[in-house]
Amino acid sequence: MKKLLFIFSLIFLFSHCKKEDVVNPYDDTSLDPPIEDTINYFSDPQAFSALHSNVFMPYCANSGCHDGSFEPDFRTIESTYNTLIYHPIIKNDPQNSYTYRVIPGNSDMSVMYKRMLIDIDSLSGIMPLDASIEYDPTQSHAWHAVKEKNIQNIKDWIDGGAKDIFGNSPQQANLLPRMKGMLAYITGQTTILPRDGSRGSILVPSSTNSLDLWFCITDDQLSGNQLTYNKIKYSTSLLNFETQPEYNLEIQSTPLMESGYYGATNIVEYYHKYTLDVGSYSAGDILFFKIYVQDNVNNVTEIPTNGSQYQIVKYFTVEFI
Repeated sequence: MKKLLFIFSLIFLFSHCKKEDVVNPYDDTSLDPPIEDTINYFSDPQAFSALHSNVFMPYCANSGCHDGSFEPDFRTIESTYNTLIYHPIIKNDPQNSYTYRVIPGNSDMSVMYKRMLIDIDSLSGIMPLDASIEYDPTQSHAWHAVKEKNIQNIKDWIDGGAKDIFGNSPQQANLLPRMKGMLAYITGQTTILPRDGSRGSILVPSSTNSLDLWFCITDDQLSGNQLTYNKIKYSTSLLNFETQPEYNLEIQSTPLMESGYYGATNIVEYYHKYTLDVGSYSAGDILFFKIYVQDNVNNVTEIPTNGSQYQIVKYFTVEFI
């Protein structure tokens, strides 16, 4: 009897079970993916993704130019953005008007935008360089058909806050200290020693016994005389700096006021000085220099680094003649 009751109970339970209403996405046609991808990631010409696709990649990331050979690095969206926004510049106009390649919200003070309009120092040409009059006298480069629209889009992107591909506004970071100039005098004299060309090494007469070297180092937060660590190394080879001793740079209370990097007419402050005995060097010898300073946020900064461009390395070089 008990066995029969158990069997009838099971039959009752199974007969009253009901399949739950569960939506299977493979059965619901409304959940199917679109037949055609209608999304256009470059539909807004002022978005950074479109600027990289339409301008920086095809016209700037050319072989031997901004393909990683020179900054800004336009090879990828990430490298482009990171080497533009609040990135300090090397080349400036004679008035030293510009500080960063791109200042969000201010296209007029963004040197990247200005260099697409004018030759800021009458030496460097208008970007993109292969479309400038020197290299394209007939103005037949494809850039000329689209430059007005593209330059306006870049201006609007900057003035709109220079947002990244996700629409985020950039934050200004505490930048590393950077070099603005290096000068050399024969100790006791007041004439700046010349360079081998506008960007070359400093030429030192082989009869010189002592040199006074001056360095202009700037920071986005501190004055040059507020930087710490303040060391210098020198070597006859670029490959053995790690084994060379460090020497203290002198910090002057009153800076030397002289022209800055690239022989620009702007006057900058030289707070760092080092006097070097060079009596043992003779004609043909070369000395390379590196300096080490620290601001109030970042680690010790080496200038120049092993990855610095050739003209910067030469700028920190003296040759005995």
